[in-house]
Amino acid sequence: MGWWLSKEDEWSFEKIIEYLRNHDVVYVGSDSKYFSSHVRYASAIAVYRNPGVTYWYTSKRAYGVPGDISTRIWTEVNDSMELAWKIQEILPGIQVVVHCDINSDPRFASYRFNQPVRGYVTGCGFSYVNKPAAWCASGCADNHTK
Repeated sequence: MGWWLSKEDEWSFEKIIEYLRNHDVVYVGSDSKYFSSHVRYASAIAVYRNPGVTYWYTSKRAYGVPGDISTRIWTEVNDSMELAWKIQEILPGIQVVVHCDINSDPRFASYRFNQPVRGYVTGCGFSYVNKPAAWCASGCADNHTK
């Protein structure tokens, strides 16, 4: 799976890990978009640097899978958690913050996943952030689901 800093700049996961060695905190997030023939998932790994944010993204298309919100949210969360575990395994001293594209406003459908996902992420020892503050998921990853 390729990771992209820009459309012309592909990175390996190992190269990203080397870059992350110079940081104390890393952010991961995933998002998805349903299309009639498939679901597009995207994940991002991000760090703050002066000035701004640097992030890498990857995306995939899933054919023949349900496009309902429950399947998509849990796939996004599992993709982010897989990244979080891999990063923490290689860099045990780094803080991993998991951004989830889950709304904090009960008027939105994703809100019902807020508590179970918070419990899952924090129970695994990671920091949990949801919308509107989940910029890595709803900003970085979202840009690459379209």
